[in-house]
Amino acid sequence: MTPLTHLFISKHRKVHYDIAVVIRDLVNIPLVSGLFFVSWRIKNASHAYGATARLPIKDHTVCWNQPIKVLSQMVISKQRLLGPCELKLEVFQELGGKQVSSIGDLTINLSEYVDSQSTTDRFLLNHSKFNSTLKLAIKLHQKSDPGIAFEIPINKKRQLSASIPSFIIERKSTTTQIPTEKSKDSQSTSITRPAMNRVLRKSQSTMTLKYCRQNALPRNLDYPSPHDVVEQLFAH
Repeated sequence: MTPLTHLFISKHRKVHYDIAVVIRDLVNIPLVSGLFFVSWRIKNASHAYGATARLPIKDHTVCWNQPIKVLSQMVISKQRLLGPCELKLEVFQELGGKQVSSIGDLTINLSEYVDSQSTTDRFLLNHSKFNSTLKLAIKLHQKSDPGIAFEIPINKKRQLSASIPSFIIERKSTTTQIPTEKSKDSQSTSITRPAMNRVLRKSQSTMTLKYCRQNALPRNLDYPSPHDVVEQLFAH
């Protein structure tokens, strides 16, 4: 359904997309009973809302593989940026056919996935007591050409995921390898800096202990044995 606000917008700022979303599964649910379903709604789209089937949980997982296919009209802003197309999903648990409670919800801007042919990803639920994730497959196909170039919004989830590998690389680079001398069989060996520090600390402590033992008492002096000291204490 086209909103009234879109009727007053030039056709050169409108672009239509075929949207295909598949609700795959929900995992990591710390529950063992009840029926689960997902309700969904897409703004500015034909057949803009619906729900999956009610399915039981098995091994803390619910699998739907529910397809959603709609036609959406998106608007290009005056700054040539493609406007949002929100997909809202909410997961529910049903007990005894009467009691229905929300497990969590999720909101995705489908405009951020226009540049990707097909994407399958997991999303952490919002407003949830659990760390459950919903798996979605998203695909958009452009149906109309507005006649002007436009930009696509930055995919925030993809941007966040891209920063994780660089952090891991930085952590790995802090542990460098220091080559050691070649052994007799001409095979080179290496030792990491933390391991070398442990070897040095161990050798240093051994040398210090040995030095203390050798220099704790003056040499060439006669000291009574422990047996003689005990006899002197009890002699009086």
